[in-house]
Amino acid sequence: MATSNATPEDAPGEPDSARSEGAETAASTGPVCPDDGRDPTTTAIAAIIDPLIENEKVIAAGFAERARLLAELHRLGEHPAIIAGLRGDPVETGANDPDTHAHGPAWDDVELAERTLATEVAGALRLHSTTARMMIFNAAHLVEKLPGFHQALAQGRISWAHVLRMQDVTTGAPDEVLPALEAAVLPKAEKLTATQFGRVAARELDRLHPVSLQERVDVGASLRRVVLQPDVDGMAWLNAYLKADEAQAGYDRLTRIAKSLNDADTNDGADGADPGCEVVLRTMDQRRADAFRDLLLDGECAGGLGRGIRGTVHVTVPVLTLMGTSCEPGMLEGYGPIDPETARRLAGTAPS
Repeated sequence: MATSNATPEDAPGEPDSARSEGAETAASTGPVCPDDGRDPTTTAIAAIIDPLIENEKVIAAGFAERARLLAELHRLGEHPAIIAGLRGDPVETGANDPDTHAHGPAWDDVELAERTLATEVAGALRLHSTTARMMIFNAAHLVEKLPGFHQALAQGRISWAHVLRMQDVTTGAPDEVLPALEAAVLPKAEKLTATQFGRVAARELDRLHPVSLQERVDVGASLRRVVLQPDVDGMAWLNAYLKADEAQAGYDRLTRIAKSLNDADTNDGADGADPGCEVVLRTMDQRRADAFRDLLLDGECAGGLGRGIRGTVHVTVPVLTLMGTSCEPGMLEGYGPIDPETARRLAGTAPS
């Protein structure tokens, strides 16, 4: 009986030269040069960028589907049968308990249904119930009030970041202007970055808004306030709601003061530190925070720094607005449209 000493590599039907070429190709880890005359560098980059684009479309479609489902849940929460099915006991709904006469939270049946559905979403997605409730509200706003943006998101023509910008811009805007606004800015959203698009959308909304920007600013200014929000690890947020030019000028002043602080000074032994030890360098954010704290608590920064430092803003004002014959808004750099009165005031106090 004859035996064979052949190995799998010696299998018939494949010439040695072909096997050698195949092994060499498989071992190669570099880009394969195309044989159709295309540039190999461009081809190698496109091999990654093209799937990346498709991946972004899939992600956008996922956000669109999530919005659709949450909007459907929002509509479900408005159905009388669902509201009745989620109705709690009298104390939970805010009614007087017939037995104890105790009074619960002032939640009607609709409110209770909304909170219950938000709690379901929060549990499913591992979110805080407040976050889940806001997601449901925003999803309903997108699907019902901005259907063109929802469709564009589903098709991957815009990103979720563009949708967020559009929702920020349209918060509080009258429903009757949304169709015209959407038609005007959606083509631009497909070509611009989310940040660029946000500025364009804000200008277009100002043009379409039935209430003048000056009137809206006056209302907004009446809502100015400072809010203290506790956080974890012994920290808290202190937020101020101000007119845009004032907020930007304040931030600019903090930045200028922060740049003037010298962290390289040697320690004088304050705060229990060893004299002569070099102070730990602070980031720009930390310097701004320290300047903000010192100005609020002491009226000035350590060593008197900050005196004479003024915040600056950059504004562009149309000539007719300056003359008082037009209500066209000025443009505050880094923000967007501002009311004519503020624009004229800033231009009148500008050094140049």
